[in-house]
Amino acid sequence: MTLDPIAIPKSIKANPLSPRQIDLIDQTHDRIEAFMLADSAVIETFVPCDFQWLSQCLDWIKQQHMASGKRFCELGSGFGAAAMLAAMQGMTAVGIEIEPDLVAHSNRLAADLGINAQFYCGNFVPSSMAGSLASSREADHIATGGNDAYEAIGIAFNEFDLFFAFPWPGEHEFYKTLVDTCAAPGAMLLTYNERAGMKLFRKP
Repeated sequence: MTLDPIAIPKSIKANPLSPRQIDLIDQTHDRIEAFMLADSAVIETFVPCDFQWLSQCLDWIKQQHMASGKRFCELGSGFGAAAMLAAMQGMTAVGIEIEPDLVAHSNRLAADLGINAQFYCGNFVPSSMAGSLASSREADHIATGGNDAYEAIGIAFNEFDLFFAFPWPGEHEFYKTLVDTCAAPGAMLLTYNERAGMKLFRKP
């Protein structure tokens, strides 16, 4: 079985953002810049996303009533902007990140802005699949060890309705396989790539 692609209209890039969305994006960029300029060790796998386009995609998904439910998970959440943008739309939104410093920054940003999103340190690959997916050649930058974050969250992978990921080049198939294998029918995967842009898929 493979995921079904869903075309995202190019026209949504002209859609305006709300003042609250703009504030979150500005605050996220400011804190990312401060983080990158700090003396802390560089996290090589951390690269920020196009948050404006992401927000426009999430708005469009909501307006079209495309998600089968209201549970959102950001896979490799970094500073957590995707989960916070989803929470603004009324979704139960969480992010999973392997780097403790990024988890702390994202939880602090959510608290400072009064956004009800939660972030957890651990592995976003379910423990039942970690062994088989770890051997994938497409998972070079993906941590498949560490704690199973879903135990702490209290929501299983197959209970989420919409996932977001920012794959490195060559990793798109890994995320599609993960959702195809572990998610429930009807679940959707939204991904971003600087060259390919935003891509949306649904599990049949």
